[in-house]
Amino acid sequence: MKNAIKNVTFDDVFNLYYPRCVLFATKLLGNKWDAEEAVQELFIGLWSKGKLTEINGSVKSYLFKSVFNICIDVQRKNKAKQSNEMEVPEGKEIAMAFNSPLFEEELEKQIENAIALLPEKRRQIFLMSRNEGLSYRQIAEKLAVSEKTVETQISRSLRQLRKDLSEYMPSILFM
Repeated sequence: MKNAIKNVTFDDVFNLYYPRCVLFATKLLGNKWDAEEAVQELFIGLWSKGKLTEINGSVKSYLFKSVFNICIDVQRKNKAKQSNEMEVPEGKEIAMAFNSPLFEEELEKQIENAIALLPEKRRQIFLMSRNEGLSYRQIAEKLAVSEKTVETQISRSLRQLRKDLSEYMPSILFM
């Protein structure tokens, strides 16, 4: 049998068995994407290591047994991956963390610290806008500066605060 296999090319084996192996793997894994990846792994191994000539029995049996073993490994990895993940779905976990009182306190403290680090005039303009609710025009009149200056300082403040607070909320928006 070994001599007969030597006369068979890799392309012949691939063309004949790849679709069948993918179908078999899909039935085992329940997912065509994972199945194709598993079968590709097998054929890449056969090609790169030249193992096709080392098969002593039926090529078909060898391939299907190999696919079966690879699928078992994929299932083990998927199961281990799932058991390592928390019980709470990721989206809910993040939402729960952001809505916790501890997170809110920590974020509030970090926002206050980041605002305190702004240059004095910029901090004053920012706080007049955010805490007092004044318009750019009102701030400009009170501080005897142009509206464009107020706009620029607010923009710079927001840019700096986003940067300083990115680890707490990457998509934070200061309204």
